[in-house]
Amino acid sequence: MRSVLRLSFAFVLSAATTVAVGADGKKEKEKPAPLPVTLKLIAKKKTCQLDLEGKTPEQFREAIEEAKKTFRYPKPPEVDLTLELTNTSDKDVAIWSTGDPVQVILDLKGKGAVSVSPAIAMTREFRVPQALMLPAGKSHTIPIKSLKYGMRGISQQAYWTDAGEYTLTARFMTGISPPPPDSKEVAGGFARITLTSNAVKLKVELKK
Repeated sequence: MRSVLRLSFAFVLSAATTVAVGADGKKEKEKPAPLPVTLKLIAKKKTCQLDLEGKTPEQFREAIEEAKKTFRYPKPPEVDLTLELTNTSDKDVAIWSTGDPVQVILDLKGKGAVSVSPAIAMTREFRVPQALMLPAGKSHTIPIKSLKYGMRGISQQAYWTDAGEYTLTARFMTGISPPPPDSKEVAGGFARITLTSNAVKLKVELKK
């Protein structure tokens, strides 16, 4: 099970695409133009612990469901992950690293995977994105220490509710300058992009 936070935001990105033409002159399916930055998800620890707080897996899932009424969610699992942004081009680029337009979205899959969007109070000011320069061929890392993510890193959280194998993928919503070909500049020479990582497999064991 998974949930994705939908935000009303003034910035809109027109995806960069290329169109191939076949020998018969007909247009083939459009393909996204390659972006100069890639996203890699790295699991420093591939075996994680599940603390059921004295409950059975079924009772633990029921407690998460009940928390939608009480707002008393269990603490999201701790992880030891890193997101690695790499500039694969031969030119420097600037990337939004913080601010409200910047989000990490986690997609947890597995037999006991549960994702929720708790009702969390947030201040109403808009946090302007801040950029960092990513030189050609260089990388920037972002640590992930728990399965809490989304708007300001707190609007969503995921759980594994049973022992077993899980798969985790990350998306990084950000802005890039200079804008990729055919993309729409939204602010200060930046265009909105979403990078998708590889999937990592995690083994979850019951905490003894």
